[in-house]
Amino acid sequence: MNKFLIAALVCLSFSSLFAREVSMTGRFVANDAQTLIFCGQNNQDSDDFVKTCGRIPAGFMVYTSLSDLSGLNSLADFGAGETSADYILKKYPKTSLQIGLYLVNALEGVAEGSFDKNIDELADYIKKAQVPVFLRIGYEFDYPDNGYEPDLYVKAYRKIVDKFDASGVKNAAFVWHSYAAMNPKGIERYYPGDEYVDWCAISYFASPQWIPMLKFSQKHNKPLMIAECSPVSDANLKESGKLDWYKKLFSFIENNNIKALCYINADWNSQPMFENYGWGNCKIDSSPEIKSFWLEKTADKRYVFLNL
Repeated sequence: MNKFLIAALVCLSFSSLFAREVSMTGRFVANDAQTLIFCGQNNQDSDDFVKTCGRIPAGFMVYTSLSDLSGLNSLADFGAGETSADYILKKYPKTSLQIGLYLVNALEGVAEGSFDKNIDELADYIKKAQVPVFLRIGYEFDYPDNGYEPDLYVKAYRKIVDKFDASGVKNAAFVWHSYAAMNPKGIERYYPGDEYVDWCAISYFASPQWIPMLKFSQKHNKPLMIAECSPVSDANLKESGKLDWYKKLFSFIENNNIKALCYINADWNSQPMFENYGWGNCKIDSSPEIKSFWLEKTADKRYVFLNL
């Protein structure tokens, strides 16, 4: 039944990847005990991921800002390498997109209607993509540097979803993404409501604090996505400990039925935006041991690629 419903929303060649898990209310959820694999976050890193894996993932990560919608139908470089949704759609036409929608300094304008034209353009772009699109509205909503006030964030999030619905967008899943670190305001105040959220999501870096969002997603019967993920080096994670980090990541996924893993396949030190952070090389072929472990784990039928 669920496969039939999704086939009505997206092309038949892609619908077999998704069959909404019975206990979850989100859109485009993989079969029971399966996890969608996404990669990114720039064009080259995505291509490198495909080459290393020898398979095309279920989806690719891209970013855009509501203020100008760069990085969709044109190349954009935000300091982390060239990215373009069109590039992905043309090179991997049967895959899906996971879009991080940047809303910093735009919440008030969204709520007041200043960005209505841009929201309509984004909705139209997603409709024309004709593949499932996972839209992270104001991603990492609780990251302090983003400066999102909870009430205004909720208002803006709902405005975007309402306009998408009014535009007849059927191939978008709306993702509510926490950066998974302690925030004194908590996450509940940022919640737009069950009817506005298809997926809950977290970031998973060196020291993720995922328990609040995991419990929240379970309480609300929402699938949980790891929306950004990479073993960035810091005081808590040295190069020598990265293999253990991957082992913990996959244990977390399998023990908690995480429904999507979006991996940032980056050599952070080579990117101007991050070159001074000391995060290191996090490509899945950064060492023979990591590559071997990654390929072995993702060969399991649990992990969904496009061309299994």
